[in-house]
Amino acid sequence: MIKKIDEEKKDQIKKKLAPIVIRYIALFLILGLLIAFISYAISHKVVVDYETPAPIVVVQSATIGSIEKKVELPTYIEAKDMIPVIPFVAGTIEEYSVSVGDYVQKDQVLAQIDTTIFEQQKLQAQAAYDAYKSTYDRVKKLYENNSTSEQNYDEVKAKMEASRAQLEQAKTQLGYATVKAPVSGTVLIAPQAKGSIASSPNPMAVIADLSNQIVNIEVPEKYFDIFNANKDTMRVTISRPNNGTSTTAQVLSIDPYIKPESKVFALKCQLQGDLSYFRPGMYVLATIEYDRAENVPVLPQRVRKTDGSVYYYDPSDATANYISPEQLNITMENEDYFEVPAKYASFNFIVDGQNTVFDKQKVDIKGDN
Repeated sequence: MIKKIDEEKKDQIKKKLAPIVIRYIALFLILGLLIAFISYAISHKVVVDYETPAPIVVVQSATIGSIEKKVELPTYIEAKDMIPVIPFVAGTIEEYSVSVGDYVQKDQVLAQIDTTIFEQQKLQAQAAYDAYKSTYDRVKKLYENNSTSEQNYDEVKAKMEASRAQLEQAKTQLGYATVKAPVSGTVLIAPQAKGSIASSPNPMAVIADLSNQIVNIEVPEKYFDIFNANKDTMRVTISRPNNGTSTTAQVLSIDPYIKPESKVFALKCQLQGDLSYFRPGMYVLATIEYDRAENVPVLPQRVRKTDGSVYYYDPSDATANYISPEQLNITMENEDYFEVPAKYASFNFIVDGQNTVFDKQKVDIKGDN
């Protein structure tokens, strides 16, 4: 009986183990197939070679143009000759016929100072002169007849001449009471008025010739030798920054010294052309072109790298080729362009992409397949 029960348990255990064994067998078969597939795939993979494409660059050859070296400095316009009209006598201004902006002619009456005191001085001087002249005429006749001494004659003559000088002085002072324009020009300042007191320290007006205007430009010391070496060929342009009006100017002089406190020297220039839009006191910009090269091969500064070197394109092997700053040896340049040496004038320089290539590297030109 016991033996029969044991056999039944064995049969039950076999029935439970059979599905588990089958599942493990199936799992091993699947794993084997997967391993076999992976091994086949690895052994029969297709190898694809990948080559990095050449960098694409933009090239440009030099063009014929001009390069100017120039500096721009602020300054103010002045009249070359500003004439203050100073009264030589003092007194009350009875007439004042001038205003700012008036154009006056030479010897035109600007003001009239009260003449009362000067007329009285003239009358006194005239009376003294007439008396001494009468005495002189009488003594002269006596002297010619040997009726008086030479000493007496000389004394009377000296007094007569002194009184005549005083009379001329009185006439001159009376003339000074009428204030006239010493030159022709435009009235820049008219500070007086009818009824005010005229005196020597205070001008009656300031006159300037607006067709003769100058600028005194303060230039940094570093340009001193350059400007003196090129003073005969320098070109100066004066412009008003607020409206774009400009005119040329002629160099008159360069100060022979440097101001120690500011380390600048003065460049004096006279404005030329139409000056109707320029007036003394205006703020202007002076553009000074001190060197120039014309009809030379030029390239923009963006061709150069930060260290001054460049790359050119060699079509024979489609490569970028390096030129050092020493080899390039630039002799003329400004902020925008530089002159290309003659031996490189026909080269195609890399203007876009030069910062990502190296010497002898293969490159493709943009637009060239």
